[in-house]
Amino acid sequence: MGFTDILLLAIRWLHAIAAVAWVGGGLFYLLVLRPCLGASQDDRRDDLRRLGEQFRHLVNTAIAVLLVTGVILTLSRLTSDYVGLPYVIVLVIKIALALYMFYLVRFLRPRTYAVEPAPTNKRLQRFTSLFTGATAVLVLGVIVFLLADILRALIERGIEGEAS
Repeated sequence: MGFTDILLLAIRWLHAIAAVAWVGGGLFYLLVLRPCLGASQDDRRDDLRRLGEQFRHLVNTAIAVLLVTGVILTLSRLTSDYVGLPYVIVLVIKIALALYMFYLVRFLRPRTYAVEPAPTNKRLQRFTSLFTGATAVLVLGVIVFLLADILRALIERGIEGEAS
């Protein structure tokens, strides 16, 4: 195993850790923090909001790490002899979903984790939140994880096919 292989392994590991931190943090936010924000007393809400703001720092760091490592890993894989059209199609879908997630988190989600006021049009709010809410970001993250496993299987299949 040469230096390049070790470097790519470290980059792959950083990419995976950032993805796990983001999706795991999203699960924590949806299943623990958000219910606590809604049910807490006013004196605890400030503490929970600060916790949410710290989570935002984690997400911003994860986005930066995922972007940098993702570009490196994409360039590394696309120069491989084992990449075919199915791999490229799945990769494009994965990248598009990841970029949409980044967009949602950076530009469409509120800057703080304050409890949002009751919407005036609940149906419209529910519909838009299906595609832009925290749950949508988490579902997209889980789908991106699945696509990463599919990409890994496609590479392994390409390597096995080359060996036979």
